[in-house]
Parts: sequence; C-alpha cells; structure tokens
Amino acid sequence: MSAFVIAGKADDPSFARAEYAAKQMQAIVPNIFVHLEMKHPDHWREFITTVFRTYDFQDFPDEFAGPLVWTLEGDLVGSSADFVQTICMEKFGVKDPPAVNDPMFKQIAADNLKQVKLQLAREQNGAPLSERVDVAYSKAMSEGKLRPMMFEDQQQFVVHGASMEVWTCTQLSQQVENSRNAYAENQPARLDEGVRICRVGQEESHVVLLHPMPLVPKHMVLVPQRFTQDITAGQLAQETQGEAAPPEPSEEDGSQVECIEIQPHKFRTNLNEDLSLPDFVAAMELLLSVGGVATWSAIRGGSEYRHPLDTYVQVLPFPLHSAGEHSPLRYPLELHIERALRDGKSALPVFPFSHVLKGVAKPSGSDGTDRATTMNYAKAALQAYEAAVAAAGSAAAGQSRLVAFTTSWLLFMPLATPEVGSARHEAWLKIPPLHPCALCGLVVSAPSELGFPETAGEPSLKDGRLVSTRAEEEGILEESPEFEAASREVRISSQILQRPTETVGIWALA
Repeated sequence: MSAFVIAGKADDPSFARAEYAAKQMQAIVPNIFVHLEMKHPDHWREFITTVFRTYDFQDFPDEFAGPLVWTLEGDLVGSSADFVQTICMEKFGVKDPPAVNDPMFKQIAADNLKQVKLQLAREQNGAPLSERVDVAYSKAMSEGKLRPMMFEDQQQFVVHGASMEVWTCTQLSQQVENSRNAYAENQPARLDEGVRICRVGQEESHVVLLHPMPLVPKHMVLVPQRFTQDITAGQLAQETQGEAAPPEPSEEDGSQVECIEIQPHKFRTNLNEDLSLPDFVAAMELLLSVGGVATWSAIRGGSEYRHPLDTYVQVLPFPLHSAGEHSPLRYPLELHIERALRDGKSALPVFPFSHVLKGVAKPSGSDGTDRATTMNYAKAALQAYEAAVAAAGSAAAGQSRLVAFTTSWLLFMPLATPEVGSARHEAWLKIPPLHPCALCGLVVSAPSELGFPETAGEPSLKDGRLVSTRAEEEGILEESPEFEAASREVRISSQILQRPTETVGIWALA
C-alpha cells in the first residue's frame, strides 16, 4: 500500500490542488493512504523546519513556502507539482487537474484556512459556541429540563406582499397568569442548573441559559452575571430547615450548584438601565456563532406579566417559521426587511404603527467569529439602537419598547404603557404586548375567543377595531354615570389574529 504525507499552508491554492489530485487518485486506487498536514501560515515555518530536520531533507531554502510531499517511510517526493505530475498523473493515471490559479482551488484554500482556525480555536478555547449550544440543548431535552411550547395552530399570512405567521398556544394564557401571580413584585425566579450553557461576552459578562419553555429549538436567554446567583445544595437544605428537611448533604454534595436564581431586569424600576455595549457583545457572540434573531421586551410601567427570564435579551435561532426546511426564508419578514433597507427606508411599510428600522453596518474585515469581529458588530448594533431611540423622538425616550435585531438590522418599537388601575390597563391585563419576535414576522399568541357582541350573533367591533370597550361600542358618554364601569369592560375582536400586523401594534406609542 502506498502512503503519502502532503504538508502545506492551509491558505495555499497549490496545497489545495495537491489535495484535489490526491482525492482523484484515491478514487481510482482506494487502498492508497494520504495524510494532509494543513498548517496555519503563522505556524508553517516552524513546522517545515522540524520536518527537514527529522527526515534530513536538504537543499531547501529557509523561506520554503511549500507544499512538500513525502512517503510515510520518509522518502521525499518533492513539491506539490512533483506529486501531481509524477505520482498522481504518471503513476496512477489521474487526469491533469485544473491550473493552480483556478477559482476552485482558491475556494478550497479559503475553506481549509477556516477549518484550521476553528481547530486552533477549539484547542485554545474548547468546543465552538455553536457546538456547546447543540450539546447543552440535546442534554437538557433528554433529561426533561425543557418543556417546548406546543402550538396548536401555525398560520401563514401575506399582508401587502409581506409574509407573516401566527402561532397559537393555549398554554400562553395560563403562563401569563402564573407569571403575574409569581413575579408581580419583581421577585426572582429559580431555574434548574441543567439549563445553563456557558458564559459569553466581555470578561464573561453574561450567562447563556436555555429557555425552559422554548418557542423554537435552542431558544436562549442572555442574563448579565450581576443579576444571577448560584444556589447550592447546601443552601437549599438550609432553606428547608423547619420543614420536613431532607437528609443533610455531605460537604462535597452541599457545594454542588443545584439551580441558578435570576433577578428581573432593572429596566422596569431603574431609569438608568438600558441595553449597553456588553449586552450587544454577548448577543453578537451568539448571533455570529449560532445565527438567529435577538429580541428584548423592555417594560416600564403597567403590571408585570412576564417571567424574569423574559425581561432579558433572548436569541431565537433560525429558522423562525413553519414553512419547512425547503423554505429559502429564515424568518417571515426577511425579504420585506431586506427590501426596506435596500430602498433606504427607516420603517417597514407593512407595519401600520410607530417603529424604527435601522441597518447594522457590517464592519470591514468581518468574516469570522473572533473577539475583534464580535466587538465591531456589537458597536455597530449599539450605534443602530441609539440611532433608533433618537429617531423615535423624545416621547419614546425612557419608555417601554420592543426590540429585535440580527447582525444586519435592528427594529425598535416604542410602547405606550398604561397606568396601573386605569381603564386602559384593563386591556393590558387581557392582551399584553406580544413577544418581540413579532417584529420579524412571527406572532406568538394564545388563541382568540369569541366575545360580546359576537357571541350574541352581532358583527364584530365598530370601525374595524381589534380592542375596544363597552363605552366605545355603545357610545356611552364620559359624563354618564355608567361610563367608568363601561370603559373598563374590554372587548376584543375574534379577528385579532387574522390581522397580525395590526395586532403587533396594539400597544405601540402613537
């Protein structure tokens, strides 16, 4: 059996040509063994010097650029051109491959360099982030740590030429009610340690968690370290003191982290809290590695209806649609958003409410997932966010907002949050703002139900309204003694999910 070693710089088209010819040779003679030594250009000189010394290959200059081919027995074959000509073509009958300057070899060389860089990163930093996410998700699912949302219906709509989807789940109403009862006073939540993936960001500023009730596979949440606390088995045992306490854990078991405690985001209670560069760095690290849409639900005012996890930036990996694997889209509004950016628009024509669209400028030399690239994307995203906030006007400053962004665009929707106890707040209790993934065309909601006057066989709400009150529907005047009670009787059209773009904007700032 013949066996050859081909060594060269990963980014060298000559190495790519030798690799190509070797594969053609193996197709003809399967029992030939070929070992490829692809080296990063920075590591090539040290490597080839060692090869020369080990095999006593002489008469090569110090700056020899490669490639070099030899047998496993240590017999020198020569350059890549020698190998292709004398071994592949003359000895084994391989057809003359294309010239070294063929674009195919440039592409192979680029792929080889990317592969070598990934391998070096793995050796230095462990498995790539995307692989760690895959492993953590598979493990959490197999251990029953996650309860994916079960959608009874997934409808597709075309609104003014733009794609939208509406996914309905009966769990959502109960989930919102449970969150209202459990977290109305900004209480923390505790999550099983099994949903933790890793830390990302500047100086590992954020914890990446799998959402326990994911909307899509590998749905993740980015929580700043300052809002988290590890809870050990020992601490849990101490908390159960006075109840039917379990057996005392051993010292070793007592230090084991059992769960992670998450405080709600402080945006709700602190006017100085907002998204900052560390948040965008952490988000871009995930988006560049895994792909997807990042979202943020930032509520200031109104009664709380969210789990603490849902107050932080989330990443929903692609695809975000129900059109199947053959769909060219990654999310419903992809083509619509791309067209708007191309046309220089600052808003999406399909959305009939106040919002701002900004492009995220692609940094120069941005092919990769290294720290410099991540930081440059994060700075571009922060700049887009700040520009969107400014463009929304002074009325939106400091107000609640929904945000969605990718590595190429950002959408900002200011919200008009009702005062707790007001008549408008009654509607907030029945239909709070949607998950911000609605901004990329995916509306997630509880099913709509028939209400009065539709249950009485009468037409839907007046003037095509989606949300109204008895006072508005019956024309009860403000000075009427009945007005206060009637203004608190909320009526929601059963057509609300048939008009998804309007539904997204129910709480938009006028």
